[in-house]
Amino acid sequence: MQDRIRNLEEFAQLSARLSSLMESSQRRLEENQRRMEEEQRARDDLLQQIMQSVAIMQADIVRIDETHA
Repeated sequence: MQDRIRNLEEFAQLSARLSSLMESSQRRLEENQRRMEEEQRARDDLLQQIMQSVAIMQADIVRIDETHA
């Protein structure tokens, strides 16, 4: 009977550890997802700024060409 009780206690401890590890993993996954989304927004913002800069340079080139034509 003592062995069964010990086995049940060990099972309960292992189950609690597994649950804790799973919760920790879930939190890390959610944090990583949040970080990835933030980084994606930052990349999108930078790409938008680059495209705006290129558009301005293109407009400047067109104006220079028109003044020299």
